[in-house]
Amino acid sequence: MKKTSLSLIVLLVLCSCVETANRANQKFSNLQQENFDNMLANNKEKSYRLGNKILEKEFNDSVKYAIGEYMDSVKLFVNWKARIQDINSRETGNSIALSFELEYAPEKYREVTFDVDYILPKDSLNSDKIYTTIKNLSNYSTVYFDGFIRRKANGEAHYSSLHSDDLMHSYPVFKFFIIDINTEPKGDTLSDNMKKAVELSYKAIEPLKLNYKKEISKKESNKRVDMIAPEFKAAKDKLTKEEQAYIDRLTQALTFDFLYAQ
Repeated sequence: MKKTSLSLIVLLVLCSCVETANRANQKFSNLQQENFDNMLANNKEKSYRLGNKILEKEFNDSVKYAIGEYMDSVKLFVNWKARIQDINSRETGNSIALSFELEYAPEKYREVTFDVDYILPKDSLNSDKIYTTIKNLSNYSTVYFDGFIRRKANGEAHYSSLHSDDLMHSYPVFKFFIIDINTEPKGDTLSDNMKKAVELSYKAIEPLKLNYKKEISKKESNKRVDMIAPEFKAAKDKLTKEEQAYIDRLTQALTFDFLYAQ
């Protein structure tokens, strides 16, 4: 009986140690962010095994398309952790262009950066959540954010043009649309009502995107938008005012994503 009890105690201690070690080795508390970073880390390792510039270019191009397709799958990053830096703003007519970078460094000699430009009307400076949150932050503050990587017209992920492909695996800089930002974590998943509204945001924008790319007519686009509009409105009506503002920022970003794709 004593041997059984002792064995049980040892087993419990070992399990506790393994669990503690696993937590200590875990780079991210957010599983979505961890999965994305694992993909980037794997790409970096693969890039070391390429034997010439032709293979390097083919691989780099394939990665850009793969990350674009990845964004089509996950849609939106939710509650990712990063440091904010290079906070700045400039006036452009009746608007303010807010700019900053979100960066995390999962390991030595590797950093991931999201480069953000956020445009808002001057008359909304006191009510816009993104602006009012960021103007009170210091550079290198820890933040939690939602958003998505911008894509080019051909569907590939939009990397910053200021960085060469030689650095895209160790120090990638993605052009990014910010949807939400907070100084405290809010949970890694959206509520069911928000998930529905996000899903319908993408569906509502899709006909406009297809018409812009001349894949469907203006008449067909309007027809599809009108079909989704009642369901989209009903979904938004179930949200709080802050959640509705979130969805408005999302639909604006989705629109800009295809209008200004290069």
